[in-house]
Amino acid sequence: MQYKKAAPETVSVAVPSVTGANIVPQAVGGSPAFYSWKPSTWPTHTKFTPAFLETLEQIFYESMLGEIANVIADIKKSNGDLQHRGHVVAISLMCALDAISSYPYRKHNMSKFVVAHFPAAYKPHANALYRLYRNSTIHSWNLFEAGIAPGTETITKGQNGTLVFGLEDFFQALNTGVEDFLKKLEADVPLQKNTLNRYNKLRKTAKP
Repeated sequence: MQYKKAAPETVSVAVPSVTGANIVPQAVGGSPAFYSWKPSTWPTHTKFTPAFLETLEQIFYESMLGEIANVIADIKKSNGDLQHRGHVVAISLMCALDAISSYPYRKHNMSKFVVAHFPAAYKPHANALYRLYRNSTIHSWNLFEAGIAPGTETITKGQNGTLVFGLEDFFQALNTGVEDFLKKLEADVPLQKNTLNRYNKLRKTAKP
């Protein structure tokens, strides 16, 4: 049996990380550029400023909501709608909401965020969204006490009292909620403090 010669030492066969921590050595010198999906490049912010708000917007819109929008668009392009893709999309939506709401709020952060920033139709169901949707999809994949639809169906209760909403409607509601939060953040000092603390706590854990 013949074997191929070993690759020269100058040739790297390492695969760079598509997101997150570096898994290959970085070039020496200079600060890394800011990539919203790569926490090791998140800039230092010691106080709430317009620059911090811009950083936060980029993280939310590019690394979270933008990626989900791309997934939804790809699914609709290849499948027509979100049927038979619902759990995958629902899980990403719940994770995004949970992650974003952890910046301004503590304890029951997801429910608090929905009440404070989501469209009116979703506010009465804040606790149910956490218990019936977030917990069920994340921990059990399937929904047992609630339902989802593939389109823009507004949140409602069916004849048997089961809560249901369309995935595209929920995604729009999430975008509306984030927009409202960022707007209120400009003047709300307690929200600014919590959000900045959460940002820096997460940033400190990032591997260079």
